[in-house]
Amino acid sequence: MPSAVDSFDPASPTMAADRYAVLAAVRSESPVAFVPALQMWAVTGHDAVREVLSDSRRFRSGGTYLPSQHLPAASFVVYPADGPLWRHSMVSADDEQHRRLRTAMTRAFTMRQVRTLEPAVLADAEALAGELFVDGPEVDLFSRFVRPLPSRTIARFFGLPIGQAPRFSGWSDSFLVPQVPGLPEGAYVAAARQYAEFDDYVRSIITGDLSDVGPGIVHDLVTGYRDGTHDLTQDELVGDIANVLFAGHETTVSTVSNLLVRLLRDRPLWAALAAGKVNLPPLVDELLRLDTSGVGLFRRCPESTTLAGVHLPAGARLWVSFAAADRDPAAFDDPDDLQVLRPRATEAMTFGHGVHRCIGTALARTQVRIVLQVLPRLAPSLHLTGPVQEVPNFIIRTTPRLPVAL
Repeated sequence: MPSAVDSFDPASPTMAADRYAVLAAVRSESPVAFVPALQMWAVTGHDAVREVLSDSRRFRSGGTYLPSQHLPAASFVVYPADGPLWRHSMVSADDEQHRRLRTAMTRAFTMRQVRTLEPAVLADAEALAGELFVDGPEVDLFSRFVRPLPSRTIARFFGLPIGQAPRFSGWSDSFLVPQVPGLPEGAYVAAARQYAEFDDYVRSIITGDLSDVGPGIVHDLVTGYRDGTHDLTQDELVGDIANVLFAGHETTVSTVSNLLVRLLRDRPLWAALAAGKVNLPPLVDELLRLDTSGVGLFRRCPESTTLAGVHLPAGARLWVSFAAADRDPAAFDDPDDLQVLRPRATEAMTFGHGVHRCIGTALARTQVRIVLQVLPRLAPSLHLTGPVQEVPNFIIRTTPRLPVAL
C-alpha cells in the first residue's frame, strides 16, 4: 500500500471531500515529509509549523508565492509571471522589502481603525441578511451574503465607492484560479485578464484624481507615494494593495463560508446563537481554528537545516499547512471537535505567526463575529437544502455554493 505522503494529490476530489483526514494521515507519518506530487516538503505538525513561521532566517518567504507552474503560456502573455501582483506581495517578501511593504499598511489595521469601521459592517450584514429571500424561498447564501459582505467591507476600508464592491469580488476570486490545477486554459487566461484589469485600476488611482477616494488605506498610500511619506514604488503599491484585497476578501469569504456550513449543520448551536446565548469571542477563536480558509503557504530553505528531526537540504521548498497544524492532536485535544471554551484555541496558526502574521487579523475576527451575531438572529430557521462541495486545492479551503432556505 502506498504511504499517505505518496498518495497525496492536491488536485484530487479527495483533497476537498476528506481534506482533514488526508492531512492527518500525512502528519501521522511525519510532521515534515517530502510529497512527490508537490515536489515540496509538507510541514503539518503544529510545533513544526510554528518553528518555520518563527524563523525567517532559516525559512524564507521570498519568491515562494508565484503563479503555479501548471499555468498555460497564454495566461502569461496577458499578465506576466513576474508582474507586480506577484513580485511585490507581503506574503512572499523578506527582510527590508517585507518591512517596507508591511509598514506602509500598518496604520490602517489598528484596532481603533477596525472599531471605526464596525458599525458600517454591522449595517451591511443586517441589510444583506434582510434581503436574502426577496427573490424566492431558496437562495445561494454564498452569493447573496457570504461573498458580498467582505467585498463591501474592503471597499469601505479602501475608501472606495461601495459600488465597486462587486468588482473587488471578481478580482479577488481571480487570484484563486492559478492555485486550482486542471482548469481549462480559458479559465487561466480569463483570470490573467482580471489581474491586468486590477493592475490598471490601481494605477489609475495612483496617478489620477483622488476626489472619489474617501479616507482609507488607498488614500493614505497614494498621498504617501506623492508626498514622500513612504518610499514604495508604483509597482510596489499595486502589489501591496492586491495583497490586502486578496487577504482581506478571499480568505474572509472562504472562512465565513466554511464556518457557516458547520453552524447550519449544528442546529442546537445555531438556535443558541439565534437566542443570543453564546459567548461569541471564544466561539470565534474555536471556529477560526477548525475552519480556517488558509490550508497552507510556502517557504524555502536557503541553507540545509533540520526541522522536527528531519534533514532539509539547501534549496528545499516547503508547503506549510496551517490547517493541518490547527488540528494536530499534539497541540489540541480531540482536535476535530468543536469546543466553545477550548483551552489554547488562540494558539492556532490560522493567522500565521511571527513577522508574517496576518496584518488584518482584527478585521477578519470582527467580520466573523458580526456574521455570528446577525445571521442566526435574523434568520433563526435558516438551513441547508443541498450538498456543499469544496474546491480541491491545497492553498485555500472554500465552499463556493451554500443552498439555503428558511
